[in-house]
Amino acid sequence: MEFLFVIYDYFAILKKRILLFEWGIPSITGVVCLILSFGFDIDSQYGIIEKSFGYVGTLLGFTLAALTLLLSSEKMKEAREYQLETVLHNRRATLYELVVVSYTYLIIVEGILCVSFFIAQLFDFIYIRSIAIVLNTMYIVLLFNVLLVTIRTVADMYFILIKRE
Repeated sequence: MEFLFVIYDYFAILKKRILLFEWGIPSITGVVCLILSFGFDIDSQYGIIEKSFGYVGTLLGFTLAALTLLLSSEKMKEAREYQLETVLHNRRATLYELVVVSYTYLIIVEGILCVSFFIAQLFDFIYIRSIAIVLNTMYIVLLFNVLLVTIRTVADMYFILIKRE
């Protein structure tokens, strides 16, 4: 259960504007999915999830490769010294910590999405419509969250590697 510390650190480093970007847009998407599924009886969630699963696996591989590239880069020495205003564990976090926490969070959530998809496949004979809609909506929210966190962490990596502030 150590991965919960990473998730806690991820939320600890988020600023309000980043929180709105990375969780606001996915939450709005989730609410729209719920309204369409419950209110208008549109059941297209599983089709979206089934098509997106290949992308999640690809993103997981990309995230692992990007983290490996970043950690082996010489630019990370400078990032370890660059202090941010963000507080993590009662001290100012470094840019290095911010990027490592973000990429580690991505790997954990992408892994959870992969495992949850396989678990859902194992129990596809059990179908309770309302529970399926809620679980599918949670999957879609996490999927959009992963996409938006990936955009931010790639931008962070870009600024580290080209040394812009």
